[in-house]
This record gives sequence, structure tokens and C-alpha cells, in this order.
Amino acid sequence: MKQIIRWSVLATSAALVVGGWSIYNSFNSPEVTKTNISEAATITPESPTFNLASGLPVSQRLLELERRSQASELSLDRSRSRYVLANIYLANRRPQVALALLNGLDQEYPILAEYISWKRSQALAMINPSQAKDSWNQILSTYPQGFAAAEALNALGRSSEVLAKFPSHPRSRSILKTELAKNPNRFELLTQMAVYFNDDPAIVPIFNRLITTYKSRLNPSQWSAIAKGYFERREYGKANLAYAGAEVDPDNLYLWGRSLQRANRPNDAKSIYSRLVQQFPTHPLAPRAVLRMIDIASAKNELPEVNRLSDRLVTIYPDTAAEGLLKKVNLLEKLGNNQATTTRNLILARYPQSNEAGILAWRSAQQLAKNRNYQGAIALSQKIITNNPQSEIAAEAGYWGGKWAKSLGDQSKANRLFQAVISKQPDSYFAWRSAVQLGWQVGDFTTLRNVSLPLNQPQFRQTLPAGSAVLQELYILGQDQDASDRWQFETRGKSLKTAKAIFTDGVLRVGVNDNLRGLRQIESMYWLDVTAQEKAEIKQILQQPTFRQSLYPLPYWEQITQWSSSNNLPVALVVGLIRQESRFESQIVSSSGAIGLMQIMPDTGAWISSKKKSPNYSLNNPAQNVEFGTWYLDYTHRKFGDNTMLAVASYNAGPGRVQQWVNAWGAIDPDEFVQRIPYDETKGYVERVLGNYWNYLRLYSPQIQQQITQTSAS
Repeated sequence: MKQIIRWSVLATSAALVVGGWSIYNSFNSPEVTKTNISEAATITPESPTFNLASGLPVSQRLLELERRSQASELSLDRSRSRYVLANIYLANRRPQVALALLNGLDQEYPILAEYISWKRSQALAMINPSQAKDSWNQILSTYPQGFAAAEALNALGRSSEVLAKFPSHPRSRSILKTELAKNPNRFELLTQMAVYFNDDPAIVPIFNRLITTYKSRLNPSQWSAIAKGYFERREYGKANLAYAGAEVDPDNLYLWGRSLQRANRPNDAKSIYSRLVQQFPTHPLAPRAVLRMIDIASAKNELPEVNRLSDRLVTIYPDTAAEGLLKKVNLLEKLGNNQATTTRNLILARYPQSNEAGILAWRSAQQLAKNRNYQGAIALSQKIITNNPQSEIAAEAGYWGGKWAKSLGDQSKANRLFQAVISKQPDSYFAWRSAVQLGWQVGDFTTLRNVSLPLNQPQFRQTLPAGSAVLQELYILGQDQDASDRWQFETRGKSLKTAKAIFTDGVLRVGVNDNLRGLRQIESMYWLDVTAQEKAEIKQILQQPTFRQSLYPLPYWEQITQWSSSNNLPVALVVGLIRQESRFESQIVSSSGAIGLMQIMPDTGAWISSKKKSPNYSLNNPAQNVEFGTWYLDYTHRKFGDNTMLAVASYNAGPGRVQQWVNAWGAIDPDEFVQRIPYDETKGYVERVLGNYWNYLRLYSPQIQQQITQTSAS
């Protein structure tokens, strides 16, 4: 076996994230030896997977990559390992070692030949920038339209050509910012920034400059980009102005209507929704626009208008009719109109498998239970979990049906309902509650803190549903920043209108910790209004491990595991709380002033600092934020006798309020306690955090995965 590299890893505290790989900055000087790589090799992909070895400690991960890279026979796995190792060494400014790994790799690994040339040029530039000039020019000659060509032009000092030839390239963003800092009023630079980088954190002042100074020069495409940027930042008044000049298509009309509605201009919103339905009656957003008009009419108690619009749904858009009819039921009940019963019965009879039929059945079940008719309530719960398994209410109905059956002594029926919840709604908070009732070792409210279930990070990735073959390869390798940059290069300036593209965008954003947008894109798979064909595609997406793992990612793994252990907290609970608090955005600040990953208020941070005797701290530092947040979560646990439900509620509402509830209600059933929490925000917070905890267990704990598989198969 020919050896490429030999090293030992120094254990230091400085960690660096490179393309999804966390590595240490400090290495002993590696011994580099030349190797003869087969020069005429071509690889046919053997598998879409590559073992990321992400569960191994840093030193073992590097050694595993080295082992694979030294395989005597040519293989895709060997080439991939060499490429990843080269990137690691480049990131740690060890260009000589990177060059040895990259030598001849473009011939045996053609799918990434362009990127190998780019990395080689980077390594040469680190050694001697003048030596890299020929390499950069070779890239321009070989890949004149490629991603690396923009990097070559920039390295050669030809930044104006980057803007002209590669406006969507990530490099163009940095060039634009530099040029705008020199001259902030150049129209062509402002518009390029607005069209291609309308999600930039500093984009709003650019939008403002364009719509005030250059309004007459903007074209509909530019208005569309500005409008979408304003909308995503919830600046609905300015979004309204921009959508008025934007391209007329269903998406723009719908978002224009939403902007007007959220800006409290219901009549104008209704006019735009009507225009959408008239101009694009067959588009999937047309029935959604009708539903928005029903909301507007309902807010004004305009029953005749609600009747007209709901009848239109029944006649023209039957797939959406039940949703509109339930809105009608709600208004009729509000008005005390006896037609509410007739409309309820219409939903149950004509749309028995709809989400809305499930909601109505659950309302009836709750009323029966309130009247102590538990048998009738259980029967309705069984019907919901059978007929409406995808209903938003199915998990709650199944769980409470199981609890009622258990209270009547029918443990067999109770277990069947609990198992059905886990099987049909495995991602719900009530699936966790059902697992507890079945005796699974997942921790109840009072025992959760002592649960010690290791979480295994995923070792393989699937290809994404959109994007080029090069993008797919970068993603498979865990080269998240390069994969994200490639995707932006391929898509910026274009509207992402297909479910496949929106999902791919979300996954890649999560990979580089753009989590607010990324998770929103991924979650949109649950509610996108799309064609029947795309609904089938979304169904396939929802079944993929990539969907679930991207929806519940594991960033800041080292910090979270370290401080969870130090404060005797399950990792799944801490990561679940962070997901709810900040979506893993380490620099986010809430409207109330809460800071960072665990959203700590400055006053609370100062109090924790005094208790920990740590005067020098920064809540913007991810590690210190997690350190302080886990200390406080440990404190709330200790204050409430290690009751995790009360501890989590305290994290949101404050220990004082939670103590008031405990004093007022006493030792009631804990599920009843959650239902009684008077603040909707805190009640939802408890369910979401503990639901997140459950989802991290079901996705990353082999023991829980096995139990879920057995339950679903039974």
C-alpha cells in the first residue's frame, strides 16, 4: 500500500468546520511522500452514498479518511476521501499536503475535475501567488463558463468580468458589496444585488434606495425580487408598493394579497385575491386565494359572502372545499346560526377523510369526554385515527382515546391506540406521550432527565431531488459550503417554484446554518399548494431520511454535547429546546432582546454569570450561550424537582408563573396540566420542545428507531 500522508493529530481546543467536517486547527508537521496514481483511470459511480464518519471523534475521523485514501485499488470511495482530505488541509493552510492529495485526482475523479483544478490553484496561491497565475488561466481556458472560472477571474484581479459573466455567483456578492461601499448609488450594482442576493442580511437599505431614488428605472423582474425580499422580512407596506410593479403571475399576486392582508388592508387584499382567481383559475393558489377571501369576510361577519365563496369551493375546487366549509362553520357558530349543524354534517358526509372532518370529530369527542361519555369519545378517537390519519388532530385524538380507554380498564384498546399514534403520526408530541404510555424508556415528565440514549449522527446522505450532478456529488461528500455555493450559482435570479427545488434549497441552507430560511423551506413541504403531480413528489420527499434529518439537524454538536453532559441533561432535550428557541441561529436577537442559540435575556445572563462566577462572557458566543442556557435549564429542573415539563415551561414563562400554576392546580394529571396552561405560547412551547426531544430520539437513537419499526410493522 502506497502512503500519501502520515500524521498525528494534536488535541487542541480550536475547532474548525469545513464542509460539514469539524477538525482541529493544529497538526504535527506531516511527512509528505509522492505517490504514483493511475493516470488513465475513470470512475463510474458505484453508489450515491459516502460514509461521512461523522460520529467518530476528530482524530479518528481523519485517520479513517486517510485509510480510505490509501486504498491500493482505484475506487470512488478512495477518490472522494482524497478530495475531502485535500479540502481539510487547505482550510488549515497546509497547501503542500493538499497538492499531494490533488495530484492526478482530476483524471480519476472527473465529476469534480473543475473543483479539483480550483482547489489546486488555491493551494498554489497559498504557496506563491505568482506561481498560481498559470493555473488560474488554465481554469479559464478549460472551464470558461464554470463555477471555478469566476474564482479565477477574481484571483486574477478581473472582478468586473465576474459581475458581467457570473452575476449569480457567490463571489459576485462580495464584489458587489465592495463596489457599493465605494459608490453606494450605482444603479446597475444596486439592481444586481437586489435581483441575485435579495436574501442578504444587509439588503433592505439597498431596496429602500432603489424604490425611492430609481423607482422609474426598475423593470417588473426587479420589482419582483424587491417585493419578495421585503415580504420575507415582514415589511408588508413596502412589499405592497413593490408588488404593484412586479411581474403578474400567481405567486406574486398571492403574496401581494397576503402583504395587503397583513398590512390590515382587507378590501385591497380581497381585490388582489379576486384578480388571481380570475386570471389564473386553474393554478393551485387560486383556491387558497378563495380561502383568504373567506377569512376576510369572516372577520367582518359577512355571512352571505362566506356562503358565496364556500359554495364556489364546493363547485370548482372540491379538494379545498372542506377547509372553506369549516371556516363557515366557525362563523355560523360565532353568530349563533343554527345552520352550523347542517354545514358540519355536510363536511362529515361528503368529505369524511378530510382534515376538517377529523377536527369536527375531535370536537365532538372532547365534548363527550367532558360529559363523561368516555366510550363514545373513544369510539370517535378510533374513527379519527383510522379515517383521518393525516389530520393535524389525529395524534392528539388517538392519544387521549388511549388514555380514556386505560382509565376504563381496557388496556388492550389503549395500547392499540397508542401504537396507532406512533405508527401514523410518528413525528408528533403525542407520539412521545404514547411511547411513554407503552412503557418505552424515553422518559416521562418526571424521569426524562435521567434518560441516557446516545444519538448517532447520520453516516450517509442521499442525492437531492434538484441540482446538477456536480452539486449532488459535493453534497454527498459533506462539502456543505461548496454545495450551497454551487446551488446559488445554478439558481440565483430564478424563482424556485417547484417542490423539488424548494426542498433542495432548504436542505442546502440548513447545511450552512442558514436555518431560519432553510427550515422554513423544508417545512413548507407540509403546506405548499401544488399540482397533483407535485403532491406525489412531495409525498416521496417526506419519506426520505434527508427530509427528516434536515428538519431536525444537529449543528453545534460539540458544544451541545459538552454542556448537556456538564449539566446532566439529555442531549436530545437541549438540542430540541435550541431548535425551538433560535432555529440554531447563533447571532439571532428576539424582539424582546433574547440573545443567541438558547435565547438568553441579558439580565438573565448577568444573573447566571454571578452564580457561575464567570464575569467575562458573551451570549453571542455559541459555546458560552449553550453553557449558560444549559446551566439555566438545569436550574429550572432543580427548582421543580426534576420535572422536565415544569422546567421547560419555566424556561419560557419564568419560574414564578409556573409556581403559581402549580400552587393553583396541585397534583393533577400532567397531561391535564399541559392542557390548562393559560398562555397559548407556553403551552405550545412545551409541546414543541418535548416534541423536538422525541424527534431527535426517533431519528438518531438506534434503540428508539428499532422500537418504532417494530410498532409500525405490527
